Amino acid sequence: MIKQYIKQALQQLRENTLVSVISIAGTALAIAMILVMVLVFQINSAGFAPETDRNRFLYVWGTEIAPKNEQGSRNRGNMSAEVVKECFYTLKRPEAVAAYVRDKRPVSLPGKRSFKEYDICYTDAGYWHIFDHRFVEGGAFGEADFRSAVPKIVLSRRMATRLFGGEKAVGRQVVMDYVTFTVCGVVSDVPNPLMVSYFDACVPYSCDDNLMRGNSEYGENMVGVLSMVLLARSSSDFDAVRSELDARVRRYNEGKADYSVDFPAGALSQLDAAMGSGAWKRVDWKTYLAGSGAFLFFLLLVPALNLTGVIQSSVQKRKEEIGLRKAFGATGRNLLTQILSENLVLTLIGGAIGIGLSLLLLVLSKSFMLNEGITLTLPMLIKPGLFLSALVFVFLLNILSAGIPAWRTTRQPIVEALKGEE
Repeated sequence: MIKQYIKQALQQLRENTLVSVISIAGTALAIAMILVMVLVFQINSAGFAPETDRNRFLYVWGTEIAPKNEQGSRNRGNMSAEVVKECFYTLKRPEAVAAYVRDKRPVSLPGKRSFKEYDICYTDAGYWHIFDHRFVEGGAFGEADFRSAVPKIVLSRRMATRLFGGEKAVGRQVVMDYVTFTVCGVVSDVPNPLMVSYFDACVPYSCDDNLMRGNSEYGENMVGVLSMVLLARSSSDFDAVRSELDARVRRYNEGKADYSVDFPAGALSQLDAAMGSGAWKRVDWKTYLAGSGAFLFFLLLVPALNLTGVIQSSVQKRKEEIGLRKAFGATGRNLLTQILSENLVLTLIGGAIGIGLSLLLLVLSKSFMLNEGITLTLPMLIKPGLFLSALVFVFLLNILSAGIPAWRTTRQPIVEALKGEE
């Protein structure tokens, strides 16, 4: 029976080429636009190296320093090394925590001063327990290096090639901010500049006195430039980590005379970040779906309505055939199944084209939808959820576009159907 439906669908495609092409094109465009949104959300939320465990990440990006007496100005920014030490390094629930800040700095070889700036990540030893960077040379700096402020540096492969060509980089020296760093490792390049794990060079922030001191002129040494990333033991542990962090912050604030620190958006998961949450506001699912869900429904509904008219015209031409089949005992259920199955074949063809078109659109518009410097990789684009989403949208589009015309036709009296009447 399925083979017969496929043969009939292909025959309809040959007999009504224009209608079939319009149907397939409408399906392909709808699927492509929807999948582009799915892909963008996936790239921003799903885990892939060196952020394989994104489903366990929590971020703290912004702090608010407020006077306890409610008089004076509030300060919104980031946290100092003291806040990191007292509120985060003492946490027991997370598997690992890391403070970091990214900046641009010129990096040179000794005796060859260069003014070209590179993306520098200042962080601590916990960083290497959270992100699974693949080392092509050497290794990371450790906790002892961080505590002793040993000037070690990890380079990306791209950066190492720029500085040393194809020669071995580990053990060589580079100069940054008049400090000589020794290269201890080289990692594979990170594909997305927006990822926390992205850098050209990575050094212990303890090597920078300004980062360690923070701002001593305001907020009792709470103001700084550091952000946090935490690795929970599982996503089900998020609430426990947040509760422990709240307790640490309260204890820290009790020891301060004039100011208190707070994190307005709290600890954000990777999904929170993908939905548009930021340092000062957390976006929940309800708010996100109210916007993006409505837009997805619009992308699905408009082509479905257009295709309904096209399919109605196609079904109208087959009224006599449908009437004849009903006269010979075919039930409305049989006829409805046949029409939906035939249209599903065309919809699947359009869906397959739509998947390819979505990948093409994403590659061509990645600088607008993602970031100009991103390198799209197969793990970013190919996920089981991608094909599942495409299949769900194909079935929905098929039911919306073909269901109503098919249902109306199968309910028509046999005499009217044989006459081809509306």
